[in-house]
Amino acid sequence: MPKTARPAAGCWPACSVKMASAPALAAVLGDVLWCLGLGLLLGFGRDLTGLVLGEGPVRCFLWDVAAFAAAAVLLYGFCAGVSASGVARWYMAGAMLAGALAWRGAFRRALYRAAAGALRLAVQPFRVVRRILVLPLEKRAAAAFAGHRERARVKRDQKKAKKRKKQLQKSSKVLYN
Repeated sequence: MPKTARPAAGCWPACSVKMASAPALAAVLGDVLWCLGLGLLLGFGRDLTGLVLGEGPVRCFLWDVAAFAAAAVLLYGFCAGVSASGVARWYMAGAMLAGALAWRGAFRRALYRAAAGALRLAVQPFRVVRRILVLPLEKRAAAAFAGHRERARVKRDQKKAKKRKKQLQKSSKVLYN
């Protein structure tokens, strides 16, 4: 144990010299802003995967697990590269969570509306082509199929009429017996 000014400090691990010092307030605020941004990015990525690859009970679970793993990678990558202290601290994880929740509360609805509008614009030319080219062909095909079905029904009824069971005895004899 390192020697300190107080004799009881050698028994108490929290007072050890190996403990990292607290960073300055400006550095902490910078880290918090960085982590808020990373949380926003994480929320955007999670919602984007849900939009592009679909939602469902199993898929949602997989996207959540992937987002949790991505949060860990982002946090430790940030701590190793940019952070003032160089270690992960509780306020970094809290700021990342706050950023993800801010994304969910403020920007998620706008993302879904923008995606729906973009999808509507992307599908519009296909709707016009369908209305101009495909629908008249479908109507003609439906009318031709209905006429074919009607002719087949009439033909089937004629065959049934011809194929009726013939009685071997004369009808007058059958009535007599």
